[in-house]
Amino acid sequence: MPNEPISPRKTPRQSRSRDTVEAILGAAARVLARESLEGFNTNRVAEMAGVSVGSVYQYFPNKDALMAALIERAQDALAGEVEAVVGKTEGLPLEAALKAVAKTIVEQQYGTPRLAAAIDREEVRLPVAAVLIAGEMRLLEATSRLLGHHESELTGLDRSRAARDCLVITKALVEADVGSERPPPQDLADRIVRALLGYLRGPARDGRDRPGSSPR
Repeated sequence: MPNEPISPRKTPRQSRSRDTVEAILGAAARVLARESLEGFNTNRVAEMAGVSVGSVYQYFPNKDALMAALIERAQDALAGEVEAVVGKTEGLPLEAALKAVAKTIVEQQYGTPRLAAAIDREEVRLPVAAVLIAGEMRLLEATSRLLGHHESELTGLDRSRAARDCLVITKALVEADVGSERPPPQDLADRIVRALLGYLRGPARDGRDRPGSSPR
């Protein structure tokens, strides 16, 4: 219902309350991973979490609020993983750094494909723009930081714009097949890296200006 609240009913402050909320969110993720949106409801989540439905409603007034919390949880997890990987890639060649990030994103999306597909659909339906923007900003900052270690390979591209374009390219390739609930293509991370390198280095760096190449 459009007028029902979308945010959690209250924020857990005590350790026991935080554990209960985490158990509820973990159960909600498992329900979606196994049964997708068709089996997702507060009764099923409560059963999976081993708590009463009243305990679920104590923190989440409805199913949409629970889903919004899952979306925020997923955004935070992805951004945190990418930030951690980028922090470990300094000093690596550009291709290796991009491969590490691409593998992280592919694994996050395809590790639980039903859950990822459900979250993708609900991100469009629910009013969670602020959460999505916050997650995207963290990803942009991490990507820009990675590209900053390889400024000489960007062929004059603006780093902020390049970071945004890299995320668009990666998201398009990752999400193209995720709805099929199949394992990811084995070469998906490699394809992402090839696409990104082609964009970042440009046609001149990819071909005509290579040492020994003939001018056209």
